[in-house]
Order: sequence, then C-alpha cells, then structure tokens
Amino acid sequence: MNFDYVKSMKEASDAELIRIVTTDSADYQEAALIAAKNELASRNLSIKEISEATQANEEQKLIRDTKANAPLDFHWKMLAVIFPGIFQIIISGILKGEGYDRKARELTKWTFIGLGLYIILIILISI
Repeated sequence: MNFDYVKSMKEASDAELIRIVTTDSADYQEAALIAAKNELASRNLSIKEISEATQANEEQKLIRDTKANAPLDFHWKMLAVIFPGIFQIIISGILKGEGYDRKARELTKWTFIGLGLYIILIILISI
C-alpha cells in the first residue's frame, strides 16, 4: 500500500513543511521530501511567513530540548531507591514517551540502584 504524501503535505502547516525540507529532511523518504517541496512552492509564502514559520520551529525545538534535558526531581530519585519496582519502570516509559529523555534514564537508573541495594542487603542479612 502506497502512502499519499501529496495529501499528507497539503494538510501540513507551513512550519511543518519548512521543518521537513530543512532540519528534518534526513528523517523522510525522497517521495515525501519531493511532495513537501512541491507543496511549499505552491503556497507562495512571503519572506515574513517563512520567517514566522522558522521561528515557530525554533521555539518547538527549544521546548523539546528543554523537556529532553530536564533532570529528575530528588523525591523521584528517593522513591525509586526506597521502593524499586515495575511501577517506576512503567513511569520511566511514560516519561520517555512524553519527551523527558533524561528523566526517564535517571528514574530507571535510580530504580536499579535501589534494587541493587536491596539485593546486597538480602545477601548480607542471609550470611
């Protein structure tokens, strides 16, 4: 089944099209890029419109980068160490899906640290 790139690109915003043909072009197939370029050309955007769309893309990138690099709060670290388990791993997956990459990594790390501490304690107590 072939995907209709032309229809998809007609529904895209100006900012999306500019992002597709510039910064994210490596993420798209050649047919999608051609459709995006053709659609962008057919819209006859003014320099002001292109500038506004580019600025919107930069703002979205800043928001994504800020979310991706936000550190995990201290109380989550302590909860993960004290109560390590599947719940924290599920929360980590949710955080990753929401774009909080660093928080997801740190929550997983602290969960495994807590799990490791409990394993060490069990070994020490059983000796």
